[in-house]
Amino acid sequence: MRKIFIAVACLLLISTGQAQLFGAGAEDAASKRLIKLLSKELDADRSEFALEKLDEHCLQSELIEDVSRVYRDQKASGFVVSAKGKGRNDHFNYLIYFNEDREVELVKVISYYSDHGGEIASKRWLQQFVGYDGGELDYGDEVQAISGATLSAGSIVVGIREITILLQDCNL
Repeated sequence: MRKIFIAVACLLLISTGQAQLFGAGAEDAASKRLIKLLSKELDADRSEFALEKLDEHCLQSELIEDVSRVYRDQKASGFVVSAKGKGRNDHFNYLIYFNEDREVELVKVISYYSDHGGEIASKRWLQQFVGYDGGELDYGDEVQAISGATLSAGSIVVGIREITILLQDCNL
């Protein structure tokens, strides 16, 4: 009976879009998925990476779902933050990888459920955040606007700025 309940709960989470990169399933499985994604995006071998989940009060925000310190070849190499944004009708999930200087190295949209605005998941559009370190970041000025994705794009821009500033202010 317990197995049936767990299976139904997992199906409900997945079907409603509630399952997150870090949330559903065992923490080890989520860490493995994240390491796989980082190694692919950063063109490195999976064996180079390790994660340490952080639970810092200075990183509390309704946008942040999870924060981990990233180790590469057993040296601290940065942080990865799993976050959520809001489009017109639906939430979406993305992650930000920061180097040790708290500069954005990678932004990746993990899940996007809405019919409109999916262009924010484009590598080309997300590339403009690489190197961001907490300065001005206004949608339509410093960040290229996307027709039909105003709410989603605006949400991710605000999220990246807020999370970057929180991470810089946090003494980790």
